[in-house]
Amino acid sequence: MKKIFLFFLIFVAVFAEDKIYYEDDISPKEAYEMQKNGAILIDVRTPGEFIYAGHAIGAINIPIFYYSFKTKDIKSRINFSKLELKKSKALDSHKMYEIIPIENRNFLEDVKQVIKKFPNRALLIICRSGARSQYAANILAKNGINEVYNVEDGFIFGWKKSNLPYGGE
Repeated sequence: MKKIFLFFLIFVAVFAEDKIYYEDDISPKEAYEMQKNGAILIDVRTPGEFIYAGHAIGAINIPIFYYSFKTKDIKSRINFSKLELKKSKALDSHKMYEIIPIENRNFLEDVKQVIKKFPNRALLIICRSGARSQYAANILAKNGINEVYNVEDGFIFGWKKSNLPYGGE
């Protein structure tokens, strides 16, 4: 899991600009209070993360990225399996895959559809740990969408650790 997190940080660092266009970073508790007062929470994680890791109550899932996985050849996977059995413990299975990020081409348009349904409301952007949501918030603000906030530390390290309402896991 640490390698996926590191991958996201590297990916965002490579593609993100130095300039921040969105309003501000806010704490999960601030986001929750804003959401209770009408702000819209958009979760930019993948559908799998949204479903299986849980999600903030009332969040709308609009992924910023999808991921494709390329597996290593069968010989490598068999050897990996044998090594796990020999050591009697699970090893880092990320080594069996090349993770290929694919930006969601519909992201901006999907968010604009949400804005049409809920005009004049702040947008709160959340992901797993905060990196993808910063990237997404910047895209939205650069495209003229106002009152966009990034939720600090994301869902796992912010929202859940703050004991805010969530479900779906």
